Amino acid sequence: MNALILGASGLVGHELLELLLVDKRFSKIDLLSRRELDVRDMKVTNHMVDFSNLYEIPVHHQIDTLFIAFGTTLKKAGSRKQQFQIDVNLPARVMQMAKNAGVRCCVLVSAIGVSKHSPFFYSRMKACLDDIAKECHFDKLIILKPSVLEGARNEKRAGEEISVMVGNLFAKTGLFTEVKPILATDVAKSMIYSSIHFADGTHEISSGQLHRLAKKYTSESK
Repeated sequence: MNALILGASGLVGHELLELLLVDKRFSKIDLLSRRELDVRDMKVTNHMVDFSNLYEIPVHHQIDTLFIAFGTTLKKAGSRKQQFQIDVNLPARVMQMAKNAGVRCCVLVSAIGVSKHSPFFYSRMKACLDDIAKECHFDKLIILKPSVLEGARNEKRAGEEISVMVGNLFAKTGLFTEVKPILATDVAKSMIYSSIHFADGTHEISSGQLHRLAKKYTSESK
């Protein structure tokens, strides 16, 4: 199979790329990014693009699955308007271009508890992208909704570190398993497993389910 990744430099996207590199079921991996990534592998082609002037997918072979683990923070974006442009408008355009290019399956990383009626901008923004993904009408659409992500980031995010600690404390009570933090690599494993094993249609996967899918991926990879 052939994969296209949007967001390979991020926490989940990096883990996804590392897994796909050693997964023999995938023979070609194309990346869309603003800059060259430090990846040296015959399976990988890094397409450096200007997203503001991108009108078609720059890949000339069949793509089986589009993986999207893309986004930024409000601090990095500088404003809500710019964050919406990066987190919603940009991946929405890539999804539509991929659909036009014949891609059948899209796997999108969203977030737990997103809602268009949320008082939180981030939650409303992610819910908007979920709806756009559904309107693209992929044969198979998988939307993952992880809790707080654990993993080695290039930058420190104090708020997320606190959320991980609190989430783990709640999870130990056994009453709030859905908010238990999840390893970024487990999200990536779930992305691959669901893309291969799920039937056509639209699937929304809760954080608790992601833990179980990651274990299935690990078992079949042994």
